[in-house]
Amino acid sequence: MEENINMLEDENGNELKFEVIDVYEFNDETYFALVEVLDEGEETDEVVIMKVDNTDEENPELVMVEDETELEEAFNEFVRRDTEDIE
Repeated sequence: MEENINMLEDENGNELKFEVIDVYEFNDETYFALVEVLDEGEETDEVVIMKVDNTDEENPELVMVEDETELEEAFNEFVRRDTEDIE
C-alpha cells in the first residue's frame, strides 16, 4: 500500500502523510481524493480533494482546489463515484 502514500506539506511547513483513495477525471481536470494517514488507533473520515496542476507539463504537481464551487463539484463527483462502487 506504500505506493498510495504521498507526503504533502501543510501551511506551516509540516510534512503529513496522505493515502490516495481515488484518482478521477472530472470537467477536464484530474483530481485526487486523499485521507490523512494517522498514528495507529487514530481515525479520520475527512477527505481532501486536490487537483493536478499541469502548468509545468514536465513537473505536474498536486494543488489545493481554491474555488469553492469547483471544490464542491469535485467532492460531489468523488461521493457519486464512491457510492457507485458500493452498489
